[in-house]
Amino acid sequence: MKNWRITAQSIIIFLAIYTIVGLGSVIPSDVSAATVTNGTISEERYVGQKTEMSNPASPLVTPHGKIPHQIVFALPLRNDSKVWTGTATFTASKPIEIEVLHTYKPQSVIDTEHGEPYHATLPNNMTVAISTMTMFTDTPVKLTGTPISSGSLQFTGSALVFHKTSGEPFTVTYTVDAVARTPNN
Repeated sequence: MKNWRITAQSIIIFLAIYTIVGLGSVIPSDVSAATVTNGTISEERYVGQKTEMSNPASPLVTPHGKIPHQIVFALPLRNDSKVWTGTATFTASKPIEIEVLHTYKPQSVIDTEHGEPYHATLPNNMTVAISTMTMFTDTPVKLTGTPISSGSLQFTGSALVFHKTSGEPFTVTYTVDAVARTPNN
């Protein structure tokens, strides 16, 4: 009976690994996703490679609706309390910022002495704190007379966004390898 249980567990583990790794030739090359459950750990993995043109951000989420932001969501905003954690590598046609969005639900009222982190309320009434990373904007690569942004980063948050505050349209090619996990809080 013990050998049967060990064999059954081995088969389940093999099938989970085969699903994630072995079906690469069946899943389209630009996207793969899998959910693996092992006891109390449940993870959703996303691997994607895309080239996208930016779109204007909703004026409802830009400060006072006046800043004409351009955006590309590399990973969609999660509304299930899980967070993405992973790596992204990209190259963009113009210098851009990277934003990681975080669900913003303070545990107590934030006073003026401490201040609030940069945040925005989205059209779906979800409030997010925003980590804006400018390290790729401050040191753009210049090829053929045109500055571009290029880099690789690790991130953890509710969404991953390529962003340009000037409102100037851009194109970005990126590869993302991320896992959605439930936080320990």
